Amino acid sequence: MKEVIVHPLPRLKTEIRDVPIPVPADDEIVIKVVVAGSNVKDWSHITALNISVNSGDDIAGVVYSLGAFVQKSGEFRVGDRVAAFHRMLTPGGAYAEYAVAPAHTTFIIPDNISFEEAATIPLVTLTAAISLFRRQGLPPPWSPLPASAGPLPLVVYGASSALGTFAIKLAQLSNIHPIIAICGASHGVVDGLLDFSRGDRIIDYRQGVEAMKMAVKDALAGLEARHALDAISAKGTWVPLAQMLQGSAPSGPFQLSVVAGSNRYDEEDIPSSVEFLYTYVGSGHYGAYKPSMPKQPKDSVKSDVEFAYVFYRYLARLLARGDFCGHPFEVIPGGLAGVEEGLNKLKNGEARGVKYVYRVS
Repeated sequence: MKEVIVHPLPRLKTEIRDVPIPVPADDEIVIKVVVAGSNVKDWSHITALNISVNSGDDIAGVVYSLGAFVQKSGEFRVGDRVAAFHRMLTPGGAYAEYAVAPAHTTFIIPDNISFEEAATIPLVTLTAAISLFRRQGLPPPWSPLPASAGPLPLVVYGASSALGTFAIKLAQLSNIHPIIAICGASHGVVDGLLDFSRGDRIIDYRQGVEAMKMAVKDALAGLEARHALDAISAKGTWVPLAQMLQGSAPSGPFQLSVVAGSNRYDEEDIPSSVEFLYTYVGSGHYGAYKPSMPKQPKDSVKSDVEFAYVFYRYLARLLARGDFCGHPFEVIPGGLAGVEEGLNKLKNGEARGVKYVYRVS
């Protein structure tokens, strides 16, 4: 089969190799890839580590073979349409004709969802779910906030990114309002996701930090915001976000989820009342963080594995009912040969309100 190896340095380029079709471990599924999706981490992580690897993790395709334990469960069959989250930086990645994923991070694609749309979903949606429901303990969609509970504000910075929009979709299903969505020129992907009658608002970060802070305060209209997600987590975006939270209430605690493990989140301007929570989506595979990672949760993350299993099954149900959808996407031409172009476009910040996907077969 054909597989793409991504070489990050001195410039990002790809190499297509011929390798054997993977053999699944007992708890794994081999998937014939129809569409692979890209994420920023596909170039950023391997650049930081200076390693060359098949870095794709979002898979949409057809079941080719099943591991022994997966066969016994009867949940999947050869020929099923599935989407999956591959174990990051391990063999069998998405940029190939056949890829491997654990059964517990694989879900059935309903007939109403295309392979392209499905390929936008697995990794980033689980990142949003772990951030909101595991790390911050917000009510999940299957047990939403009761109407009698009153407002529960959530601030999302980078709201038009894939992570931001998936977080908003999940928050809506959990009856979390008002949602303060901070974004820029790509706000069009957010407009239809918000319920303005519940106090949801869009704030433009391009007006400057101080104006943005004031706009958030005005949008909250006296409510206390104790939960936020920084879907960008780059160039100090978390500092004004932490200050916004503290400015909304006389005292803490406040919770701020961040998603980049290369930052330390220890600037002097960060209020001590704000608890930073780094989301490592790989905990959905391993039930653990790596020792070097910043701002790790105080509680055990071992159950993130079981959470991922439950969440993906529920996600398939939401997709089938039409209560959830993927992210807007752009198909990069060339199949596997287009991965180099797509990753360089991602690296150059060209993905505005879309995810890049590649039709492999």
